Amino acid sequence: MYFRLNPECYFIQGDRFGAIYDLIEGEVYSLNSDETILIKECENNQTVERPHPLLNELKSRCLGNYFENKVYIDKLHLGSPLQDYQPGRRPLLGKAFLEINNTCNYSCWFCGSQGIHRSQGCMGCNTWSEEGTGLGLDEWKQVIDNLADLDCRSLFFTGGDLTLKWEVTRDLVNYASEKLFKSFVIINSKSCSRTIVEDLKNKAVPIIQTDNVEEIHNGDHYTLVTDGKIETSNKDISSHLVAVDIVSQDFTQLPQDLPLISKKKVLKTDLFRFSRNTKNHPCLANSLTISWKGEVLPCPLLREKAFGNVKNQHLYEIFKKNADDIKKLWTMNLGKIQKCKRCEFRYACNDCRALEETLTGDFYGKKLCRYNPEKGIWI
Repeated sequence: MYFRLNPECYFIQGDRFGAIYDLIEGEVYSLNSDETILIKECENNQTVERPHPLLNELKSRCLGNYFENKVYIDKLHLGSPLQDYQPGRRPLLGKAFLEINNTCNYSCWFCGSQGIHRSQGCMGCNTWSEEGTGLGLDEWKQVIDNLADLDCRSLFFTGGDLTLKWEVTRDLVNYASEKLFKSFVIINSKSCSRTIVEDLKNKAVPIIQTDNVEEIHNGDHYTLVTDGKIETSNKDISSHLVAVDIVSQDFTQLPQDLPLISKKKVLKTDLFRFSRNTKNHPCLANSLTISWKGEVLPCPLLREKAFGNVKNQHLYEIFKKNADDIKKLWTMNLGKIQKCKRCEFRYACNDCRALEETLTGDFYGKKLCRYNPEKGIWI
């Protein structure tokens, strides 16, 4: 008798234990050492005794089935392997961050000018302590044209307090909407108003950064800046429209159950997310940033890894010239991170390379995780 997992169920092994990813329901099932050995044998088409309690349970959950003979199970996947490995094929550029401003009158201690102190710094407003001359309106429109030529799907307008240069922001948002981009505008709640939201209506989605949970309203996109201790007495922030941005001076004193580091960091994983994470980095992939002074960066927070400057070259020329380096960053899935590659949850996890590099001094380092894959325990 044989037992095999269904096409939509993947068995991923870590140093000590394994996990089953159900890409239909999105669940990730953790296995102990004996269960890991058993499922590994099953997936290798070795015979098993029937009935078996674990296998019966998997069958009842529609995760696998018994077979009289050896079978080949073609796993469910997205895309074409032939297309993925076409030589010279340009990787898909999914989103771009445009830092159209670098000024702000607030003094937030977690601003990028003070160092990297947040878990989702790319989704909030930042200024940077850098010298240089900012791009002009026509130069930004040229960048948007180049991004359209590269088939970029989404634009994130960011950079300091955009309301200080609202006419420029509004002009560029309107220009991007004519190019059929899906656009987002990152605004601090202290500067946001209904007038500004109305200016963006049907043209861009506002992402409002706030540190007050009472300000969050249903239907709006928010980045909630918090130290991890969230009081939700009369507010539900579980909506997918709210991204929780954890801030800390050094990330040493964090609540034990914080999703950033604990068991809660293992996310529900569907077919798209799993397929993407097995090939690419969960955050860096398919993304570029154009800084306020024209530098092309892999991420708004990775300021030291510029590929070039759009003042000197067209964006597509920079993209072509640095294609190998860009692809290396984009395809850096967590199986290439020293600690993560030993973990069975590596394809169901988020990761911020900029923050990890700041905390460890190593671009491939890992600090913000309390799982020990060698022992298979959460610390």
